[in-house]
Amino acid sequence: MRSRTGGRRFGPVLVTVFLTLVGCSAVNATARRHSYSGYKLYSVEQNTQQQVDMLRDLQQAVDDLDFWKLDRLVGSDARILVPPSQLLSFQLLLDTQQLRYREIIPDFGSVQDEHLFSAKQMLRSKRLPLTKYLRYNEMVDYINSLARKYSDLMTVSEIGKSHEGRPIPSVTIRSPTSYASQAARNNSQPVVFVDAGIHAREWAAPAMAMYLISELVENSAQHKDLLAGLTWIIVPIVNPDGYEYSHERERLWRKTRRPAGRNCYGIDGNRNYDFHWAEVGASDLPCAETYHGEQSFSEPETRAIRDELLRLKGRCKFYLSLHTYGEYLLYPWGWTPELPVGWVKIDKVAKAGARAIHDATGTTYTVGSSTNVLYAAAGGSDDYAFAVADVPISITMELPGGGSAGFNPPPSRIEEIVKETFVGIRAMALEVRLLRLSRLNGSRACCKMSLDSTKLFQTYQSHKDIKQYLEQLVQRYSSKIEIFSRAESYEGREILTVRICTDVQKKRPVPNRWCILIDAGIHAREWITVSVALFIVQQLLEKDEISAKSFRSFEWIILPLLNPDGYEYSREHNKMWRKTRRPLGLRNHHRSCVGVDCNRNFNVAWTIGSTRFCSFLYRGERPFSERETKNVRDLFRKLRPACKFYLSLHSYAKAIIYPRAYTRTLPRNWQMQHTIAEAGADAMKKATGVRYRCGSASTVLNRPVGGSSIDYAHDIEKVPVALVMEVASKGFHPPEANIQRICEESWIGIGAMVNCLAASFRPVLRGSGTLHLR
Repeated sequence: MRSRTGGRRFGPVLVTVFLTLVGCSAVNATARRHSYSGYKLYSVEQNTQQQVDMLRDLQQAVDDLDFWKLDRLVGSDARILVPPSQLLSFQLLLDTQQLRYREIIPDFGSVQDEHLFSAKQMLRSKRLPLTKYLRYNEMVDYINSLARKYSDLMTVSEIGKSHEGRPIPSVTIRSPTSYASQAARNNSQPVVFVDAGIHAREWAAPAMAMYLISELVENSAQHKDLLAGLTWIIVPIVNPDGYEYSHERERLWRKTRRPAGRNCYGIDGNRNYDFHWAEVGASDLPCAETYHGEQSFSEPETRAIRDELLRLKGRCKFYLSLHTYGEYLLYPWGWTPELPVGWVKIDKVAKAGARAIHDATGTTYTVGSSTNVLYAAAGGSDDYAFAVADVPISITMELPGGGSAGFNPPPSRIEEIVKETFVGIRAMALEVRLLRLSRLNGSRACCKMSLDSTKLFQTYQSHKDIKQYLEQLVQRYSSKIEIFSRAESYEGREILTVRICTDVQKKRPVPNRWCILIDAGIHAREWITVSVALFIVQQLLEKDEISAKSFRSFEWIILPLLNPDGYEYSREHNKMWRKTRRPLGLRNHHRSCVGVDCNRNFNVAWTIGSTRFCSFLYRGERPFSERETKNVRDLFRKLRPACKFYLSLHSYAKAIIYPRAYTRTLPRNWQMQHTIAEAGADAMKKATGVRYRCGSASTVLNRPVGGSSIDYAHDIEKVPVALVMEVASKGFHPPEANIQRICEESWIGIGAMVNCLAASFRPVLRGSGTLHLR
């Protein structure tokens, strides 16, 4: 749970008093129908952060209170169903806390019975009825009849069986032209994967999935844009056992139906996925509503979805899980308030859906990550789809409820809910398709438009230009270079990684081949370092320096622009900007402060760094708080133990420095590192007359510096040679007329250091590693 203020001091005390008054009761399943007679539904206003926190404490502490709706947004209403035995204690607690509340369902039992039994039986119509909630067998019969009628458009398959043996159906929908095409083409079509009904009581979700199937198939002529080039896979009822039980025995049953201990049944399927499973927001009590299971994927229902997602890995571009209720569009992460790499694109898709719904009906959806809108809840399907199955757009959609009825909207509202929701799903699918097409068109345009490499060092290149140049190199030197991005910046820019060697396509690593890791642009304003990194790439490939005897014994891993957000900001707004561009947030009470100094953010002597949020030297809230530094850390780990030389390019102190920066105590191999540094300095002095200083970072800088990348590389990741090269540039952005000369001079020094390492220290540095970087 995230830390809170205010209410955390007394909220637990009041909750304890409440527990004392009402006692504790176990949740169990009986053979007779569960009675909700006398249960009342309350709407409780959350007008302060204290009240938000208190209700969250209450939700976590008391199982018998059923929180239908609870988010972390001050000003919103919570919806809580209270059993008769706890009515007086509940009202006393709210009065003590001065929470405003109102009773919106005086007797849920009568409302439930009305909704269960007032609906007509399914009409023998060829169309999907929108006036009743279909039972499981009715759903299966309907989709099978639809598949027989539209065999050129849809198929039905079984992806697994529930605990009680019910088949879990999956519907695949493609345009007839896709079915007519070759199987290979079918297997490469991007997939939209939709599931519903993992929570048994959320009847409107399967109703929406059934409507989506009906609309795409029976009205396919009106939705050619949704079917063109897309395959839809829809699982309308993931938890059929729980769904049937909620119809027959207990209307608000949420979980599966597998026995889970003495007198306890069921597991919360949306806490059962194997990604940060059981870490937060789930219960280890078998009778609890959010019980995560004895182990991840303990349920056949969640294993069925897992297997489909993994089968579709690489093809599935959009995963959508339908739930009720609350009018939310939520995306990863559910286990942490941090946002994942690629969140900007997911947010764009979700907002497209929210905007379309609002324009059509006026309904307002809240968009954001699950943890930041609601609360942390690990083990969810959307996190798993995004992180493990590599689905780039993963969203949970909480449909509208039944007004005051919440999970129990009357059958008369089904048509209104599903038609409104379809508007949003349609808009999101088209946005996903547009994003995919724009990416393809962008890469095609890159192939057509060539960046003149002879003019590459006549100006400072943008992030977009750098990517274009690297992609051109891949086309021309595909046997020697690959580029990839293992991470994105806070603002969604790719942090590009270049791998260069003489046989880049080889699957197996070459024995005894070492690795050099070079990064540049860690400080945004140091533009010249980015140019030097690109110059290294150019020399290795276009000048074929990679074929030189000493150079070809290495794999060169180069990050030419480690901090793209800061770099672009410094180019467009503030030339002296140094840090990343992540807002530090309201929780730190520093709304106007942005960014962290990446070279104070590594986990070695990190506490030495500045704690002032707006300082250009701010170390971050914790080590590796930034995606940029985490990317470097992860590269080091992938490259163990082959990485023998790490070089970080900075400007402009005319120095080559080695560890340590945080203390004057030298590393054991300081003499070797000093010799290599001097080799570079001597070569540049001989060639151009420039004089570089060499020494330990703490000596040259004359002050201790914590959290630096070279200290982390050497002390933690055990890279034997870890150097910073402060390029001699007479400023962070020397005149463009000087870029070429500075790059040539720097390359002379770098080449000399690599030659020295290869010629003089190979017997000392033994061993290599497997370079699986992706």
